[in-house]
Amino acid sequence: MRRQTIGFLSVSYLSLGVAAGAIAAPYPPEVVSRFTTECTTALKEQVPQMANYGNAYCTCVINELQTSLSLEQFNAIGQDVQGNASPEVRQMLTNTAQTCLQRVTQ
Repeated sequence: MRRQTIGFLSVSYLSLGVAAGAIAAPYPPEVVSRFTTECTTALKEQVPQMANYGNAYCTCVINELQTSLSLEQFNAIGQDVQGNASPEVRQMLTNTAQTCLQRVTQ
C-alpha cells in the first residue's frame, strides 16, 4: 500500500505548469483545484481501496506541500518525481504521503 500511495503521489503532479511563488505561500486556487482533481482521480484508479478517502487525502497533500515547497519547486518536480526531485524532496514527499494517509484513515 505504501508504494502505491507514493507512486500515486507522483502521478498527481501531472500538468501543473503555473508561475513561480515562494515557500509557505498559498498556491493559486487553480493549481490547488487541478492537483486535487487529478490526485483524487489517480487515487481512485491506482489505489481503489483508498477511493473513499480521495478528496480528504489529496487536500491534505496539497496543503502540506504548500508549506514545504514553493510553487516553483512544486512545478519543477512535474511528472518525474524520481528524476526531478532531490533525495531530500523525495523524502519530504514520502513523509507527506504517509502523514496524510495516517490523518485520513484514523
